[in-house]
Amino acid sequence: MDMIKRDWNKWTKDEEKIFQKALKEFGKDFQAISDLLKNRSYRQVRSHYYNSQCEQKKQTCNYTTQYQLICFDSL
Repeated sequence: MDMIKRDWNKWTKDEEKIFQKALKEFGKDFQAISDLLKNRSYRQVRSHYYNSQCEQKKQTCNYTTQYQLICFDSL
């Protein structure tokens, strides 16, 4: 029996816009957000929130590190 790989659809730009607006309005009420996004479950919304938070931290950390290296090199 072959394993079926679950297709976690990428979030569309429209879904992302709705998600961001709902996040500002409802905070971490993932059920309220998933109610707005008919094709996304509570778990998908929650995972998307925490994954995007993690990604933002990585980007901020990379930017800060690169900035510090540039400033250090120019001394």
